[in-house]
Amino acid sequence: MGKCARGIALDILGSQSGPPGVSHALESLDKRDRALVKELVTGVERWKRFLDYYVSFFCHRPVERLSPKVLSALRLGVYQMILMGLPPYAAIDSIVRCLGSKGERGFVNGVLRTISRNRGHIEMPSIDTHLEDYAAVRYSFPDWIVGRYFRYFGNTQSLSLLKIQNQPQPITLRANTTKVDRDSLLKLFQDKGYLAQPGNLDISIKVDKGRAVEEFPGYDQGLFAVQDEGAMLATLALAPEPGDVVWDVCAAPGGKTTHLAEIVSDNGFVVASDVDSGRADMISQSCRRLGLNNVATAVVDATSEAAVESGLRERGLPLKYDKILVDAPCSGLGVIAKNADIKWRRRESDIPQMAKRQAEILNVARGFLKSGGTLVYSTCTLTHEENEAVWGNFVKKHNLRAVVPVTEVTFGPGHISPKVSTKGGYMHVLPHVHGTDGFFVAKAIG
Repeated sequence: MGKCARGIALDILGSQSGPPGVSHALESLDKRDRALVKELVTGVERWKRFLDYYVSFFCHRPVERLSPKVLSALRLGVYQMILMGLPPYAAIDSIVRCLGSKGERGFVNGVLRTISRNRGHIEMPSIDTHLEDYAAVRYSFPDWIVGRYFRYFGNTQSLSLLKIQNQPQPITLRANTTKVDRDSLLKLFQDKGYLAQPGNLDISIKVDKGRAVEEFPGYDQGLFAVQDEGAMLATLALAPEPGDVVWDVCAAPGGKTTHLAEIVSDNGFVVASDVDSGRADMISQSCRRLGLNNVATAVVDATSEAAVESGLRERGLPLKYDKILVDAPCSGLGVIAKNADIKWRRRESDIPQMAKRQAEILNVARGFLKSGGTLVYSTCTLTHEENEAVWGNFVKKHNLRAVVPVTEVTFGPGHISPKVSTKGGYMHVLPHVHGTDGFFVAKAIG
């Protein structure tokens, strides 16, 4: 008999890369159990710090001295009891039965039963005297991210941001306007029984999770792309027009590329590049599904002008562009709501190197922009070093004219963002304000 959903979730959580056979075991489950595995794994990942804090109150061993499997089992048990609301007997039994050794079963059973008798009886850091410590535990974030948020956004906004970034979000879809309009796409989903609603943009809808995207109506027909509205704004800021020749510099997996291709139409052309050939293939696959034939992909290292020129020449592609989009690799703090592992995988020490690489890519891209052309820089992160600092240095170095990225789009309560600089030519969209991922978007004219 194959492993149950909770046993597979325990295997995944107990091994950083996932033990051999996990993929096969997942395939043997029905859709409901696969969804449960995903809920358990992503939920524990999202709430890891809070769960460890809870366990530490009732476990006589330090959390850091527990084996990965035992710690994962305790996290799963607490997650099911405290955050999923499963009855204690079911939460405990379902996890204990997944453990192999008698010692592990006895230890985990004892700790979880103690927790079940004392649910709610833990002392959190004081919200009055240790607000950042409270926020880090309550919303399960590492100290360095919490500290940055509080310094950058202030206390009230930071608490709202941390809260929403620790909650599952609906899936946002962008209508493929070469095939369907937003309202028709929305009606298709609602007619099929999906909980769907209009997005903030006239090309977007939001769909509650529950099924795989590949099972959504219209997926095989290429009626939509999965894309956050913050990412859509980067393309709208570039303001491509039919007939434009556009370079999407760091294009994979292709969401912005396909958006650009839809707008420039058949008499326009988009070059989509990435440093990795496998990721470049993802762009080609997206274009085929969406029925877009005005895109060419190239595998180039965008930190090297010589490598870019050689790669473009080799593919017979243009060397000058009307418009260039640099959606740079970044620390990704703006997409934590969708990728909780970023909280624990990313290190503050990564940021200076990220900023250095972003500056290199921008400087290279500038050399391929036509005189009077438009360049947009965007990231999905929330650090000053990668956003305002990189952008400010770039504009100054090349003597570019920074302009307001987007002026005509209304978001939320009638504005783009509480952090817009008309002088600096950039804007932020923020999860707790606009219901999007966190994005920085900047624009300049060459």
